[in-house]
Amino acid sequence: MKRLLRITCLSVPLVLATLPVSARAVPMPEKAESTASDLTPVLTSNSQIWESVVALPDGRLVLEAPRWLGNPAPQLNISSATNGAVGPYPDASWNAPDGDPGNRFVALTSMTLAPDGALWVVDSGVPDREQKPEAPAKLVRIDPASGKVTRVVPVSADALRSGSILSGIAIHAQTAYVADSGVPGIVVIDLESGVARRFLDHLEGLTAKRPIEAASGVVKARDGRPLAIDASLVAISPDGQWLYVQAYCGPLYRVATALFNDDASTNTAFQESATLWYKTHALGGLTIGADGTLYWSDVTTGSIDSYTPGRIPHHLITDPRLKWPGGLALSGNTIFVPAAQLDQAARFQNGQATVHWPVTVYKFRVPEDATSDVLRK
Repeated sequence: MKRLLRITCLSVPLVLATLPVSARAVPMPEKAESTASDLTPVLTSNSQIWESVVALPDGRLVLEAPRWLGNPAPQLNISSATNGAVGPYPDASWNAPDGDPGNRFVALTSMTLAPDGALWVVDSGVPDREQKPEAPAKLVRIDPASGKVTRVVPVSADALRSGSILSGIAIHAQTAYVADSGVPGIVVIDLESGVARRFLDHLEGLTAKRPIEAASGVVKARDGRPLAIDASLVAISPDGQWLYVQAYCGPLYRVATALFNDDASTNTAFQESATLWYKTHALGGLTIGADGTLYWSDVTTGSIDSYTPGRIPHHLITDPRLKWPGGLALSGNTIFVPAAQLDQAARFQNGQATVHWPVTVYKFRVPEDATSDVLRK
């Protein structure tokens, strides 16, 4: 991907243009706005691949160690805000390897912190992408204040397909938007009633068209074929009007959410609404700030980038330590991201993990320019 060079003169940026939202996306700048010294290790694990992180307002970090990567229990962890100690979340029983699947995590695939402060996790019920589900899919709500599960929302089988694997989740008000990475589509769930509806079946923008490529090369499944995963990442604009979604390999698309609530919406309307928003690489994580700026972790280049509502890209950091940067969290002006090394998991390495322990969660301060809608050279 070609990138623009940023030039400054006497510490004053040369402003070239301010692009309207409708303008064509511009290439990612080549020069990073942060340096290696800005990337600080926060937590480490010598036994689990932490695929994603959520930062709670009180300083604790929630860490997802999904079963499908061969991780030992627990699948969901939390770190202490004082000493960094890590333990099962919300408790050991929810992370038990067996028992009633309605009261434990079977196969976590995603999590998000909702605007009301609740943590929602997606349990696909599919611990192995190449095998049948072990349990029905569900959403689980955890109250971080009490550390208790306050709601379990089963996902109706009518909203799924044979081969469905629910993945990314985004929440606005009382609506959850969940990506299906097994059979490309979006499941829209009313969190009050539990009613689930399916949209965008096999939409081009949700369907993987190329394999996932990490810094180490093309990732291959256990049978040796290049790995391609459909709709996996979603984010919702702060006003709830736009859903951003992409297959793991990219690119990123934007869809108007008003179509989901209009009974008159046709398949053609959905097709026409899905706009190619940016030609991303494979992404390990996608999140959005209060101003609508998107932040993503680029698996192919080991980078963290941002993309403003005005469609201005900012290259925030690239670092060799960011080996497969996973699901990232934005807390104030700080980004937390795990270097997951997902491609070194046993399922991608002939059954023998080649992870360079420890797996590390890093943080860095978001550069002030990351949210600017001014194109600079």
